[in-house]
Amino acid sequence: MPGTPTKITVRVIARDGKFLGDDIGGALVTIRDAHTGELLASGRTHGGSGPAALMTTKLCRNEPIPTQDPPNNDASRFDAVLNLSAPRLVEISAFGPIAAQQSANRETVTTWVYPGKDISPGNGYREDGFLLEIPGLLVQVLNPPQHHLPNNPNLQQPIPIQANVTMMCGCPIAKTPWPQTDFEVVASVLHNGVQKDFPLQFVPPPSPPSQFQTTQWIPGEYGVYEITVHAYQKTTGNTGIDRTTVNLQKPSGAA
Repeated sequence: MPGTPTKITVRVIARDGKFLGDDIGGALVTIRDAHTGELLASGRTHGGSGPAALMTTKLCRNEPIPTQDPPNNDASRFDAVLNLSAPRLVEISAFGPIAAQQSANRETVTTWVYPGKDISPGNGYREDGFLLEIPGLLVQVLNPPQHHLPNNPNLQQPIPIQANVTMMCGCPIAKTPWPQTDFEVVASVLHNGVQKDFPLQFVPPPSPPSQFQTTQWIPGEYGVYEITVHAYQKTTGNTGIDRTTVNLQKPSGAA
């Protein structure tokens, strides 16, 4: 039985943020039959992060969120055409941001799709298409680097812990609409079964935005240290983490 082409547009937006655009790698979208698992379509969203009005416009019921700032800042999207011969329950999933996979999350929903009834801008359908919201925060430990192995470590000298923290869309933390006071960033250092926590403080300009740091950690002993940096947005519950390790080895010949 021949199918009827049915358009689906999927956009992926960060919770309390903007769309996951090309500047953060976009999001991987998959559409499957919810009953059989058959893959119907897949691909990456492409486009911008959306207009500035996205963060300031107040919406009423049934109003689409802003997706375009003419003529070119169209919000990132993935377009698919399904050939349907009957109504189908589909599972739509988004995983991203692709350029920051240490912090990437997945959001999955199911919805019925009817042959010929597009879920895509045009013919009176709202401009934002089928919208998926990705929760979380993008956290990247900048210092110490992964598997940090310093030569002749000084156990009494502080090792700075620095992290870059942004919204999942990559939008920076520094001022409205994402003031640094809304975020808690903490480094948990684990060594020999003992964990110590060190709050990271926001680094003000002229440093780049979104930087948090502490210089309070002094190792004191040789060995391997596991560092987990977690960030929490108080007003939304958005949370993200990243991890690194430090290996402080006793120099050969040392007492």
